[in-house]
Amino acid sequence: MKKTLLFIAFIAISVSSVRSQTILGVDVSHYQGTINWTSVKGAGYTFAWAKATEGVSTTDAEFVSNEVNGTAAGVVIGAYHFAHPETNSATAEANYFLSVAGTYINSCSLPPVLDLEDPSSGPSLSSYFTSSQLTSWVQLWITTVKNATGITPILYTNGNYAGYLNSSVASSCGLWIADPDGSSTAPPATTGVWTTWDFKQYSWTGTVPGIAGNVDMDVFNGNTAAFNVLVPCVTTPCSHIYTTLPYSTSFENTWITDTCSGGAQRVPDKYWSSSVGGTTPNGNDYWHRDDYTGTDWTSTTGGAYTPVASTGSYSARFHNDPSPAGSTGALDLYVNLSASGSKTISFDYIHNELSVSPFAFQVLLSTDSGATFPTTLLSIPAQVSSWTTETVTTTVTSAASVIRFIVTDKGVNDVGIDNLKIAASSGSPTASYTTTSSPVCAGSSITYTSTSTGSPTSYSWVFQNGTPATSTTSSQVVTYATAGTYTVSLTATNSSGSNTSTSTITVNPLPTITASASTSTVCSGTSTTLTGSGGSTYSWST
Repeated sequence: MKKTLLFIAFIAISVSSVRSQTILGVDVSHYQGTINWTSVKGAGYTFAWAKATEGVSTTDAEFVSNEVNGTAAGVVIGAYHFAHPETNSATAEANYFLSVAGTYINSCSLPPVLDLEDPSSGPSLSSYFTSSQLTSWVQLWITTVKNATGITPILYTNGNYAGYLNSSVASSCGLWIADPDGSSTAPPATTGVWTTWDFKQYSWTGTVPGIAGNVDMDVFNGNTAAFNVLVPCVTTPCSHIYTTLPYSTSFENTWITDTCSGGAQRVPDKYWSSSVGGTTPNGNDYWHRDDYTGTDWTSTTGGAYTPVASTGSYSARFHNDPSPAGSTGALDLYVNLSASGSKTISFDYIHNELSVSPFAFQVLLSTDSGATFPTTLLSIPAQVSSWTTETVTTTVTSAASVIRFIVTDKGVNDVGIDNLKIAASSGSPTASYTTTSSPVCAGSSITYTSTSTGSPTSYSWVFQNGTPATSTTSSQVVTYATAGTYTVSLTATNSSGSNTSTSTITVNPLPTITASASTSTVCSGTSTTLTGSGGSTYSWST
């Protein structure tokens, strides 16, 4: 964090029991680089806040690593958002923060934190906003995050802004006060409109084992019992977040912890969940990004396929090598399919297994939040040795749909999926196209380009007396050898239907051109008249 801050902290943390009565922590971002969280925990630090986002477009490069590795080391990790109220709305910033950090926010987390401070350049926030305006911005951010997570955020700020805000903010959130006096035991010099404080940032130049360079130091205002009230870690039924349409992923982002199963780096984003089953699960039976190196897989290279992705650099990979055969793993996407009409699901698939038995890859559909999967959208029982696009459609209209990618593997070669796209069709397309020129002469070429609307997924051209005579691309160059009037048709198709547009093209014969001069022999300095016929335009060269 910077040194003059108004910071509302929204923190997502996994927690273990706090033993010390002086409960110390740190706050970090990408500026600290890669952190050895085991060393941090061993040095007696209980909690840490990790920067998650800034504004409406920046995600901290170390956020996921800090969340996953800090939690694994037993440090209570939280997420904070660096605000820019001078340029963005509170709602936009809260929603961006939730899109990145929401997965990590639960009852085992520290309360959330918003970092609201003066911009690094330009006027101060107090020049942009009156105290009432700034208070309203802060409270809207807090309310948006609280409504989405059920957890009340904390405000981090310095003493100046703690007193600048209206007193109503004190009843909206707790206070994390920046007061770098170097003391973890002295209370802050001021808490502004708050009558108490939850955390104090007491140093900006601390040193902690496992962290390179200086780091901000923090202390909790309370004992073990109070800390465990703040972070109760109550076990509640697993809840899922449903993505809206359209949805797409090529699995490029670092995978995150599955909050329902606790498996690190086991799901692509917050809309997914994973599970393992089968006859003899042995720890390998999970989906991960193809470059995973964790202990879930006893061999990260065995069973690998090439190329590793059909789009981008990564894919989703189900690993079951070494065997036993028959182990099962499911990767579930929670998606709102309530839109009317047909929905198209497409993805690329690979499983280079020559003798596949026992093997099954299926795409199943649930409309009751995953309680049952009565519909099989796709089943692939055979070898697919190279990346191949698979497409299925459904007309279900359930807002609680789950699409399950499930494998029962032989235990030799792995299974990969990539380039997943799910979209609702807006109805049948309307076919239309443009041409580069019309009419044309025999022996010349013309380019036809589709301008069809309605998101067509395929095209079918017919060019009477043209070369080629047919095409399935969106744009095609056609040559006509002989003169005449010919029909051209384009049929555009999507999952809801098809539509055809037809027109004619006139191909003119090559003209017979003649040229004459009024005087065939002329002397230097005199002139003659040249006359051409048979063409519509002329270009003379003498």
